[in-house]
Amino acid sequence: MRIYTCAFCGRPIPPGTGIMYVRADGTVLRFCRRRCFVSMIKYNRDPRKLTWVREVTKKKAGSAKAQK
Repeated sequence: MRIYTCAFCGRPIPPGTGIMYVRADGTVLRFCRRRCFVSMIKYNRDPRKLTWVREVTKKKAGSAKAQK
């Protein structure tokens, strides 16, 4: 089973969960939750400017450093 990452915040998406969105040009975007989906598709927000996304990426970067 493959674990995908969220197109908006970068969190891992466990199998059987999340939202898959296919654009008209065939691009597949996967989201971990509705909050990410609405922020990107409906409101066109930049994930780098949102504090809750930066917190997730900090934790993700911190755990990657600990593994090395």
